[in-house]
Amino acid sequence: MQDIVISDGGFDFGGNEWKGTFQRLLDDNVGKLVRAEYESGSGAPTVFQGVIYAVGKDYLLLWDEARKTYSTGNLQNLRSLVFYPKMN
Repeated sequence: MQDIVISDGGFDFGGNEWKGTFQRLLDDNVGKLVRAEYESGSGAPTVFQGVIYAVGKDYLLLWDEARKTYSTGNLQNLRSLVFYPKMN
């Protein structure tokens, strides 16, 4: 993965106030492969697939190794998230 600047310096979701939240679920699974589907204004969903790289209070950042790109989306517009098992 390439370096990317994250302006909030990352966020710590380890506190009890984050227990049971979607952000905590995502943060606990940094490094896992996922497929994220977001609502879009056009009606057709926007889909990103990649490894969870970072999680903020309002965003999810994915790394796509095949394309060498980062993708991000607003957590409020996230419709579904599929976690893929680790392949050996």
